[in-house]
Amino acid sequence: MKLVLPFLFGAVATSAFVPAKFGHNNRPSFLQASSSLAELSQIVKKATIAQKYASNASARLQRAKFSQERVENDFNIATERADHDYKLAKQRVEHEYQLVKERAENDYGIQKARVEAELREASAEESAAKEFLEEVNNEPLTLTVSADTKETSAEQSAAEETSTEETSATEKPFDLVHEAFPGAVSNAELLDMINGAVEGAGYDMSKTLVATSLCCDEVNRPLESDLSANFDYNFQMGGLAGFPFGGATSFGAMAAHIPDGGSCVVVYGPHVGVDSTGAVGTVERRGRANGGSCCGSAVAAAGYVGSVFNGEAQAAHPDDVLDAQQYYVGSMLLPFAEQLENAENKMVELPMALYSAQSELMERIVAQAAGGVADGQIAVLGGIQINTPPGYTDYFLPQSFDLYNNSGEKIDDLMPTNILRPFPKVKDVFPGALSNAELVSKMKATLANKGYDADKTLCATSLCCDEVNRPLETDLADAFDTNFNMGGLAGFPFGGATSFGAMAAHIPDGGDCCVVFGPHVGVDSTGAVGTVERRGRANGGSCCGSAVAAAGYVGSVFNGEAQAAHPDDVLDAQQYYVGSMLLPFAEQLENAENKMVELPMALYSAQSELMERIVAQAAGGVADGQIAVLGGIQINTPPGYTDYFLPQSFDLYNNSGEKI
Repeated sequence: MKLVLPFLFGAVATSAFVPAKFGHNNRPSFLQASSSLAELSQIVKKATIAQKYASNASARLQRAKFSQERVENDFNIATERADHDYKLAKQRVEHEYQLVKERAENDYGIQKARVEAELREASAEESAAKEFLEEVNNEPLTLTVSADTKETSAEQSAAEETSTEETSATEKPFDLVHEAFPGAVSNAELLDMINGAVEGAGYDMSKTLVATSLCCDEVNRPLESDLSANFDYNFQMGGLAGFPFGGATSFGAMAAHIPDGGSCVVVYGPHVGVDSTGAVGTVERRGRANGGSCCGSAVAAAGYVGSVFNGEAQAAHPDDVLDAQQYYVGSMLLPFAEQLENAENKMVELPMALYSAQSELMERIVAQAAGGVADGQIAVLGGIQINTPPGYTDYFLPQSFDLYNNSGEKIDDLMPTNILRPFPKVKDVFPGALSNAELVSKMKATLANKGYDADKTLCATSLCCDEVNRPLETDLADAFDTNFNMGGLAGFPFGGATSFGAMAAHIPDGGDCCVVFGPHVGVDSTGAVGTVERRGRANGGSCCGSAVAAAGYVGSVFNGEAQAAHPDDVLDAQQYYVGSMLLPFAEQLENAENKMVELPMALYSAQSELMERIVAQAAGGVADGQIAVLGGIQINTPPGYTDYFLPQSFDLYNNSGEKI
C-alpha cells in the first residue's frame, strides 16, 4: 500500500527547516538541523513500519475472505452431491441424504466460524494499523492499491482461471464412448453411484477400505486416484488385463487391513481404449505420436485365442514365473474364442469376454477368502474401464455390483435401478440380439448415413400393448422425440394404412420417418423363454400372453379343431386376427424344437407381410422424405437388466413405396 503523508514533504517541512529570510543572524544552528533530521528519520521509519503492517493486514484479510469463499464453495458442492444422490434413489438414500447434508452443514458452520474469527482478527489488525498511522500522521489515512499488488492480483486471477480451465478439461465428457459402450458412466458418476449404494448398505465411509483389480497400464491410475480420494489409498489386487492375480492371498491381506468395525469395496474389470476418432481398442498416449493397443495384454491374448480356435496348439503351462500372467490371461479367455470370432466388433466384444472370465475368478476368490473380513461386508463392483484421449474423463461400464457377508454369501444386489445390466442368457437363445442402447445407437448412425436429420425425423412404433415394451419406446423417444404408436396385440400394426397416413402427416417439414415393429418374447432369470418376472408379482407369467394364446389356438386347428368364425363385433377382433395371421405357420410351430423361441419368429414373418402392404398403400402420405422400416423381435428381461432387440430386416423406401 502507498501512504500519502503530505506533511513530510510539504508545509511542515518548509516551516520547520526553511526560514523566511536567509541572513547571518537568522541561520539555524547545526545542532538544531541535526535534531530535526533525526526526528524526521524516526517519523519516516515509523511510517514505513506502519505501511508494512497495514499491507500485511490487508493481505491477510484478503486471504481470509478467499478462505471463506472456498469453504462456501465446498459447502455448495457437498450439498449438490447430496441433492443428486437424493434424486437418484429417493426412498433408499433419503435418510443418508439428511445425514450427509447435516454433516456438511455442521462442517460448514465450524469452518465458517473459524474463518469469521480470522476475518475479525485481520480486521482488528488493519484497524490497529490505521490508528497507528493516524497517530504518526495526525491526518486521515488514505490507502491505495500499489502497482505491485495489482500485478500480483492479476497473476493470481490468471492462475486461478488457468486452474479452472485445466480442471474443467479433465472433466470434459467424451460422447464417442457411448456409441460403443451405451450405459457407461463417467468416473465422477461412478463414485456417486458407489457412495450411494454402500452408504445405503450401512457402510461407514471412514471405516471402508477400497481394493482394486485393474490392469497395470498407467492409463488406469486416474480411476484409482479418484477412488483413493474417496476412500483413502487403495489396496491393489490386479495384474495384466485387470485379472485379480493377487488371488485369495491378496484378498486375505486386504481384509486384514480393514479398519476395526469396517467393511470393504472391491472394484475390478478389464479396460479398453476409445481414441479421438471413436476407434475401440486403441487410445492416444502422452508424448507418443501414435497411441497403441489398449489393452495390449488383452489384444495379445485375443490373438492367441484366435490362433487356437483356428487349429494351432495351445501353449504349455508355464514352469517359470517370467511371463506366467500373460499365459493365464490367454488361457482364461479361451472359452470365449467362438464369441470373439463371431463378434461384429472384436474390440468391443473383447472386454466383455474378459469381464466374464474375471467375474468367475473374483467369485471364487470371495467364496474362499471372505472369512478374513472380521465382521463387515464385502461390496464387489465389476465392469469395464474405458480410457479416453487426454483432456477427457474416463468411463466405467458397470456389469455387476453385489454385496456379500463374511461367509461369502451374496446378500444384496447394489446395482442402482437406473443402471441396466446386460443379460447374457438372451444371447444363448437369440444370438445377434442387441441391447436397446446398442439398437438405438446403430439405428441413429445408419439413418444419419442415409441423410436423416434426427430433428426432422418422426419415429413410429408397432409394439405390443404389454407394459414391458415401453422402455424401448422411451429409448427411441429420447433419440427422435415422442413416438407415434401404430401397434396392438402381439405387436401387429393394427392401426393399418390409416394410422400410417396419419403419422406421415405429422412428419416435420423436409423430414423423414422410421418405423420399428415386431413381436416380443420374455426370457426370465432362469433363461426360460416365453415368460418373464414382473413388478410386484411373486410369479411372472406368459410373455407375450396374446402370442401364447394364439399359438394355442393355432395348435388346436392344426390338430383338427374348427377355425374360429370371423368376428362381427370389435370386442375382441384383434386377438382373432393374431390367431388367423399365425395359422400359416402352424406346422412350423408344431415341429419346432422350442416353440417359445420359434413363436416370435413366426409372428415376425406375419407382421412383416402386413407392414409391407401398409407401406405400399400409404407411402404417398410422406411428402418428400424417406421411410425406414426396422423389423425384428423385442426381448424382455427381468427387472434391473436391459431389454434386447433381434433385428430381422431394415429397409429403406421412397414415398412411392419402392424399396430403395
